[in-house]
Amino acid sequence: MAGPQAVLGLFLALAAGPPAPQDGVIRNDTVWRDTAGNEIWCNGGHIIRQGDVFYWIGYDTAPGRWPWKIHLYSSKNLADWKFENTIVRREGAFGDINWAGRPGLLHNPASKKYVLLFENSTPRWKRHRIGFATSDRIDGPYELANVQAAEAGRSSGDQSVYQEGAQAYLIATMDGDVGGRKYLNTSLAIFQLSGDFLRIERKLFEGFDNVSGDRNVVPRDQSSREASHIIKVNDTHYWFTSALVGWNSSATMYSTAKSLAGPWADLKILRTDPPSKDSYNTQHDFVVPIAGAKGTVYLYAGDRYSQYTKVGVGRNVFLPLVFEAGEPVLKWCAEWKIDPAAGRFTIIR
Repeated sequence: MAGPQAVLGLFLALAAGPPAPQDGVIRNDTVWRDTAGNEIWCNGGHIIRQGDVFYWIGYDTAPGRWPWKIHLYSSKNLADWKFENTIVRREGAFGDINWAGRPGLLHNPASKKYVLLFENSTPRWKRHRIGFATSDRIDGPYELANVQAAEAGRSSGDQSVYQEGAQAYLIATMDGDVGGRKYLNTSLAIFQLSGDFLRIERKLFEGFDNVSGDRNVVPRDQSSREASHIIKVNDTHYWFTSALVGWNSSATMYSTAKSLAGPWADLKILRTDPPSKDSYNTQHDFVVPIAGAKGTVYLYAGDRYSQYTKVGVGRNVFLPLVFEAGEPVLKWCAEWKIDPAAGRFTIIR
């Protein structure tokens, strides 16, 4: 007769399901599994590269999965993902945080520490502030280092991070008050971080404020932006963002600027090929440049919250973002591969 540990091991193996093929193919319109066969739960996050390894961070969005968790995965080809660790959970110094979302990961070249930024809400602060945690290792453990509002007296929503060498930035959606009523994510802002990446030093830009207009036509709390992220291509910054539509997918919009401080161009709809009104049933999360010896692949990471919307299959979609005469274009691929060393990609179908 098998012992209890053997029975438990068999149960966990059956629950995990078959492992991913591990052939380097990114397959969209499917539920992704890690190299151990477990479903990947990683949304609203970020990818950074350390040597030839990519680390993907995100929060667990499974229905009923509470309290919150932030997971870390690793891959060398951006298709086959190994679960590394749950790097932060609601315990210890993080125990009174009601929500820790939209995690972004930075590596400080001076301190050699990894810095995690995340949305922070507590019973005393109903809407988000910014949480900062730090670790000597990318897979943790992380220690809570600081919590502060993006700007004094104001709350914020979705956020991400952007880094150029030794300088890092917080990209945040800011809440606004109109006629005594709070509206969510009414503008987008960029904040420069301190040299150790553990506090906000100054605001560089705030704009795209949409508090004007006929609220009977488009309610302001449904016309704002969320899920924004910045990349730099040659000498131009591209700022991508989704609509404020809850768990639903939306068209992606973008703006451009030579400097993070602006001026930023008016937002435009990101062109899709073939055409799609909702970015192929995704909500923009981030874009990661993958530089190689022969070029750079720009990987669009989209969240598909099908576990809530019941629309489509899968919760994560990775697609190539290409540039045509400076214009970004999102391409649909059901299956494709990336060669990170070369900085090239191949469409399978």
